[in-house]
Amino acid sequence: MLLFALPVFSVPGQLVEGFEFAKVSLLVTGALVLAAWWFAGEASQIGSAGVLPWLRRLPGRVVAASRRDPIGASVLLFVLSAVASTVASIRPALSLFGAPQSHAGLRTVVGLASIYYASRSLASSSKWFLRVAQVTGVAAAVAAAYALFQVAGVDPFTLTWKRELAFQGTRASSTLGHANKVSAFLTMCLPLIVWLAARSASRAARIAWLGLTGLSLFVIAASLSRGGWLGVIAATLAALLLALASARRPPRSWGPIALGIVIAVLILPLVTPMRAAFLSRVEQVTDLSAPTSRTRLELWGAGLRMVGDHPLLGVGVDAYVAAFPRYRTSKLTQIEWGGTPSKAHNDAIQILATQGILGGLAAFAILLLTARAVWRVARRGSPETRGAAVAAGAALVGYVVPNLVGFGSVATSALAAALAGWAGHATPVAAVQHEAQGRSFWSLALGLALAGALWFTLVLPPLRAEMSVADAMRAPSESPRHVDLLARAAGAAPWDPRYSAELGRSFLIEGLRERDSQTQWDLLVRARDALAKSVAAAPENSENRILLAGVMSAQAASRPVIISRSEVRDEFRHAVALDPLNPVVLVAAERGLLAVGLDEDARELALQCAIAYPDYAPPLADLGSIALNQGRTAAAADTLKLAVRRQWRGDVTGAAHAWNDLARASFSMRQFAQARDAADSALVYYPGLTDAYGVREAAKRALSLEPSATASQGNGSK
Repeated sequence: MLLFALPVFSVPGQLVEGFEFAKVSLLVTGALVLAAWWFAGEASQIGSAGVLPWLRRLPGRVVAASRRDPIGASVLLFVLSAVASTVASIRPALSLFGAPQSHAGLRTVVGLASIYYASRSLASSSKWFLRVAQVTGVAAAVAAAYALFQVAGVDPFTLTWKRELAFQGTRASSTLGHANKVSAFLTMCLPLIVWLAARSASRAARIAWLGLTGLSLFVIAASLSRGGWLGVIAATLAALLLALASARRPPRSWGPIALGIVIAVLILPLVTPMRAAFLSRVEQVTDLSAPTSRTRLELWGAGLRMVGDHPLLGVGVDAYVAAFPRYRTSKLTQIEWGGTPSKAHNDAIQILATQGILGGLAAFAILLLTARAVWRVARRGSPETRGAAVAAGAALVGYVVPNLVGFGSVATSALAAALAGWAGHATPVAAVQHEAQGRSFWSLALGLALAGALWFTLVLPPLRAEMSVADAMRAPSESPRHVDLLARAAGAAPWDPRYSAELGRSFLIEGLRERDSQTQWDLLVRARDALAKSVAAAPENSENRILLAGVMSAQAASRPVIISRSEVRDEFRHAVALDPLNPVVLVAAERGLLAVGLDEDARELALQCAIAYPDYAPPLADLGSIALNQGRTAAAADTLKLAVRRQWRGDVTGAAHAWNDLARASFSMRQFAQARDAADSALVYYPGLTDAYGVREAAKRALSLEPSATASQGNGSK
């Protein structure tokens, strides 16, 4: 049920992130049910043998299980490494529940481990691999069919994914939420689907599975995912190698069929509107100068530097996003502006960075021992298991290779865990009989009760928080309902800084709009309290701290007796020190310092930002504004002329104020035509800017009173 549901289950619109978060919640729920079943068996043994005999037997059972199942022992070591890394994490709560947009925390690691152990147990049935392949094939059919609708521009259920993609083009997200994830999942499924087609007794079933193969290949091509394309090539080579090792030869008729499918899949994108995007993406496969390639190189470098600083246990499970600001470079920011990545886009580096050398060794052991198990089954297994080993090995290669330039999802990782569990049991040297475990009603009830208690701790609170925030996004901004829902989210998951930060931001915006001084002060106090909780939950987060400093700046401007300028200065400096190359943080700090009259401190940060990002307009505009306030009108005009021609990165209000400052400077220098034109530009960006309107009208009057100036200014503007 989990292997089918994880790829297709999603609840967009009900949660902020209705795909991976929903799937992880489902995985953890299923893992808790599996844990309850396991606990019931162990509890029954304790009841029949007694606690002390059970404890005396436990070490011997662990040793025997490790010898019988070395892959399982490596999985256990990986879980123990994840536990240690979570305890030592720079933010333990983040490592437990997982980072936003990633959700690969400790609870996910344990959930995937439970999939492995359950699959290994169920693999005692000779039909287990067939069941895995069939349910995976059906899930692939659902995902591929939905993706086909999206490629055609039809989304019957409107399950759209709102995240902006780095590469523009027609990319179907399907039920997995992202084109790369759809591609990776279908890449893993292809060998299993082909295996099902090969063993089908009826022609109709064979045609259906081969048709799904062609559809999956087309969706992978249309996804424009280079990792998926590389995965298909690697999986094909792995299948050929394992087929040779197993002495199995496909029927001769399969060659023309496979060639026809591949040709059709490659031709179809070229005769559709996605032709240009497809060809452009093909060119980027080996182009290290492409933006996405340069981004990955920067992310890999940051991850390796994390390993150097935290070699043993890493920065914490899934804590890459929390550690990244210390390793940010201006080069990466210029390639992909804004935001903080949550993944290294290479699972090997991600594991080393977040779980250190211990986690890396455990993961490598899992990889090596699983490869050995698949190879042994392909060489020495029964005729049926040899063919299954070829499919399983190719699917696992199709999982690993895309993750060297990307990262796994819960759907692909669960399938990989299930296939590894089958391989661990199917290995000839590991095929031994297990003693049956009885389960009494009371032991099962106790197991389910414990699982329920853990569910209310590990699944329900973040689920309630996400549902509250999703409802808040549908409510009018800064309305009482909006604020109440954000407060509920913050109360449900106090360890997650996003909710209290959003609540504080809402109070801050409302406070800045308020005209009554006492009401404004009360709103600023509430904003500061909420943001202080956010900062306490994530002390390393500079963007939340810069919001807190911004509230303090507004308080200092309102009541300087209560909040001193030195306090504001210290808070802004602390925020910048956490992420010194984040342009959003730097510009916010500049403007917060300017608001309380700390011009020299603001000028220092503006210079720092302008040097790091010379094409970024806001720091230059702030330097021009400071010069204008200090009476250095000519210098201000020169700087502002440079600023208005730089990139604003969506800062429309900043652009309007920069043009307005240029208009003021030009007017002071009696360059009335330039002042009029600059004011017009300011009003284009922000029609409600009354100051710009006043400057424009004053410049027009001056021009009408000085005909000679009109001519000279006109020539000068030309």
